[in-house]
Amino acid sequence: MNKISPLLRLAEQRLNQIIEKAQPLTQGDLSDAYLITTNIQQSYVIKNGHSPKIEADMLRFLAKHHIDVPKVIFADSHILILEVIQETNCLSQEAWQNLGETITKLHQIQHQNYGWHEDYAFDRVPLHNQFCDNWVEFWGNYRLACYLENLPIKTGKQIEILVKNLHNYIPTNPTPSLLHGDLWTGNILTNINRSYLIDPACYFGHNEVDIAMLNIFGSPPSSFYKHYPLLNQGWEDRLPIYQLFPALVHYILFGDYYLNMIHTLLNRLKV
Repeated sequence: MNKISPLLRLAEQRLNQIIEKAQPLTQGDLSDAYLITTNIQQSYVIKNGHSPKIEADMLRFLAKHHIDVPKVIFADSHILILEVIQETNCLSQEAWQNLGETITKLHQIQHQNYGWHEDYAFDRVPLHNQFCDNWVEFWGNYRLACYLENLPIKTGKQIEILVKNLHNYIPTNPTPSLLHGDLWTGNILTNINRSYLIDPACYFGHNEVDIAMLNIFGSPPSSFYKHYPLLNQGWEDRLPIYQLFPALVHYILFGDYYLNMIHTLLNRLKV
């Protein structure tokens, strides 16, 4: 390879191998990622991002709790090197079933508080994770109100009103479940109907947060819900309040296109 990116050069240094092939992976918008093959015919996925080391720690935590994720080969503050999960099919009915079982297992990992032991970020959008014993306060302060300065004035005032009345929309003390934190279908890989989770942004919170994200750009089929028994009455009514957070993040990162999504969600919430 005559011309090589800094990330690829760094991978060669960390692996002590020469990269012979590099295929850009375009699923994500917030990091550079490649599928590489080296001179000893080893293949890896490499990526950077906000904090490869924190992401690696999250992946290791998930793996420790028997959640299917790619194995971490190497990580430091500049690069994450992962095993390759060979995708064999899209999300089939059987894969959705397996995903339901995987997310059930994920959400049964619990904590006494809401949050995570360190902050994270989606590119330039901070993800505040201070531990809190009140879910309404956590969601209001660290997933909604903290982004007010990034919003148009009218939209920001609507969010302020919502935060003041948040106790009318979501429970105060749901079980603090381990969340993937960015569970859309682009962060799910399928190998022979077995689902692997990638790109986590973990913290402990209401399990419905992950379900809301899974529904934001589509919706799981019935085979998923048949194998995910953790939903409580009224969960569908709470989807907009939890979808509002990723809508805010997308607006800050990608612009006005997502302002319509924010307003649609606010209208559904009658704010």
